[in-house]
Amino acid sequence: MQLEVTRELVRLLDAGERFALATLIDAHGSTPQRVGARLLVRADGTAVGTLGGGCIEADVHEAALRAIETGEPRVLDFTLNEDIAVDYGLACGGTERILVDPTFAPADLDFARRLLGAASGEQRGVVVSVVEGNGHARTAARIAVWENGDIEGELGALHAEALQLGQRLVGAPRPKPAAVTLSNGAQVFADVFAEPPEVVIIGGGHVGRSLATVAKFLGFRLAVIDDRVEFANRERFPEADAVIAGDIEATLDAYPASRNSAIVIVTRGHKYDYQALSAAARSKAGYIGLMGSRRKVTLIYRQLLADGVPEERLRDIHAPIGLDIGGVSPEEIAVSIMAEITMHRLGGTGAPMRADGSLVERSRPKTVA
Repeated sequence: MQLEVTRELVRLLDAGERFALATLIDAHGSTPQRVGARLLVRADGTAVGTLGGGCIEADVHEAALRAIETGEPRVLDFTLNEDIAVDYGLACGGTERILVDPTFAPADLDFARRLLGAASGEQRGVVVSVVEGNGHARTAARIAVWENGDIEGELGALHAEALQLGQRLVGAPRPKPAAVTLSNGAQVFADVFAEPPEVVIIGGGHVGRSLATVAKFLGFRLAVIDDRVEFANRERFPEADAVIAGDIEATLDAYPASRNSAIVIVTRGHKYDYQALSAAARSKAGYIGLMGSRRKVTLIYRQLLADGVPEERLRDIHAPIGLDIGGVSPEEIAVSIMAEITMHRLGGTGAPMRADGSLVERSRPKTVA
């Protein structure tokens, strides 16, 4: 979604059209979207992106149209009371803060193009914007910190601390956007523009085929690698962004995996698993998983340690791969694997979200004496 919205932002700036960008900059409790969700509203009322739908998005949409007219950024605070919660199908009690920014101008085109490059995977960038209270924002006050060390913008007295925040996030393994209160009480929002999440499937068999369906449904970029052209072709994987037939180890060595890449090894045999895991361990991938028995994993690890692969790297590998959901079919295994990858990317625990029995007690009608 970030890539789609950023691409449209660049297009509108290039065309000289007006718009407002609404970003969820802080959220607590039960909310329909995570921090960093975006809604870009054009002057004609059409939009791209989402803040979760429902009445809050409708209110933000109206506020964005007003902001386009006035040119003034706004900060909107929402509390998910019972009525709003029913609209979302959530428990009440959550809060959201949304920044509505209509201040982008044609002079920002090069900056926006750089953001698009970051969101496409060229290099990471973190934009730190000043957010003021009482419903106001000062979004012209922002700095951008790029992975190569470049810095754009100036924040005066806030600059050093904001720069430190941006540098910390741009180098983090899995950076997340965040609202931060600086030491002097000023509030800033650090927005992360990073390579899109990607799943690289090694092995185009039945599990690989099911994995592709689930991964694409979840919004991941998708690449498939297999040494057999009959298992690595566009007819078999029409949804993939890249399909490569070639020697598994050499092809994966040459593939530009990033820290946001999840390499999933589901080949047809021990030899190919070893080749794939050997190459994956040398890559930048933030997640590596291998399907197979504990015995097979142990044998491959023994080979890799003998090859000089650091023990620390092997400890990062998810093998056997997936969450224990009791699945045995290719489709069930694919769900198990993608559940673990999603948990890893978003920082979940994998624990059931089922409430304990106390909620039943609390739900009983109160009796009147």
